[in-house]
Amino acid sequence: MGQTSITNLSNEFQPTVVSGSSVAGQSLTVSSSAVAMLATALAATTQKVVWDLQDDAAFVTFDGTTPTSSNGHKIASGTSGEWSRVTAEAAKWIRETTDARLQISEFQTR
Repeated sequence: MGQTSITNLSNEFQPTVVSGSSVAGQSLTVSSSAVAMLATALAATTQKVVWDLQDDAAFVTFDGTTPTSSNGHKIASGTSGEWSRVTAEAAKWIRETTDARLQISEFQTR
């Protein structure tokens, strides 16, 4: 895994396709209330997601607890990453100061 951006995603992956069409990306507002990462369920064939955090920093947890400024990993605005399906589904986010935007794209193997 590790730090990834949409420009260097491994060649073994392609955007997730369902019924001949690429799955639309998700854009989630990260506010002062803890939210699960996904606005809608991932497609059944999605194996990983690429995400980036925009507009403000946020905190994220993966263990079911609510993220706060003292619980969770602080993610800086402008950070991007590549996560497995399981990690993406477990993520809960909360903003640091002002609302942030989380952009998510789904990928499957070629």
